[in-house]
Amino acid sequence: MLKFLVLLVLSQSLAFAGPREEAQDILLRFKDETSLTKRLDLISKTFVGLPYGQGGPLGEGPDGRYDQDPLYRFDTFDCTTYVETIMALALARDVAEFEVHLDKIRYENGEIDYLKRNHFTDLQWIPFNIENGYMTEINSAVTKEIKIAEALINFPNWLRKIKISEIKMPNASELERQERLEELHAQAEYYTSSMARVNYLEINMLVKKPQLLNKIPTGSIVNFVRPNWDLTDLIGTRQNISHQGFIFKRNNVVYLRHASTTGKVKEEPFLDYLKKFVNHPTMKGIHLMSLN
Repeated sequence: MLKFLVLLVLSQSLAFAGPREEAQDILLRFKDETSLTKRLDLISKTFVGLPYGQGGPLGEGPDGRYDQDPLYRFDTFDCTTYVETIMALALARDVAEFEVHLDKIRYENGEIDYLKRNHFTDLQWIPFNIENGYMTEINSAVTKEIKIAEALINFPNWLRKIKISEIKMPNASELERQERLEELHAQAEYYTSSMARVNYLEINMLVKKPQLLNKIPTGSIVNFVRPNWDLTDLIGTRQNISHQGFIFKRNNVVYLRHASTTGKVKEEPFLDYLKKFVNHPTMKGIHLMSLN
């Protein structure tokens, strides 16, 4: 009941506010909490129950060349925008700081540009956020039984496979959107394929040794690994990672909190979630990171 009332109050207070006012309201609610881990927990819990954002709910804002979805919003999330938004909120004390953190987490060098966005978790999001100091890989804190996933990310072919439905320009005509799509496709000639490598812990091993899950620090970010996952027909390339979320502990139970493709932001026992993928043909492991 209390959780419902919190969501109701939050939704009512944000109903008529713009994104910056919404961000300020959220930050004010948690201004007295100084622990980063606790801020991650409390802020991320606030959005449990909100709908999953199909098709990528964020873009480069009204000035974006190819995707004019908002730079941030708080009414819907996909798995990555949920993780990014919570990270930036937890690190910030005011809206300006939140916006700076979010841009640096989402974009190479914090430069707001579709072609600078960290579209591939394995090739861009993980290494860039380690390089810029936001995150640290922590797989070895759980076990030394570590494997490596490798996939050749065909970035040019991915660009050529982008569909007109992904050109988000609400005030543009169909012809203008088609011209912008052709422009984006033409950018492919300036890019090359790159090998992405990511360490991971096997799901089968973790289910057999569930005590290892207790070694995962609360507040960790988890990336779900599908080694060399072949999505060539769908998006033009292979990749290694398909999903992201947070790990939290409560009453000696390890939970996964994530924006789920089943329809909403939710929380569920992590072991139960992992058991769904024992001997799965593509989903093989998890990769763990901590927010610095």
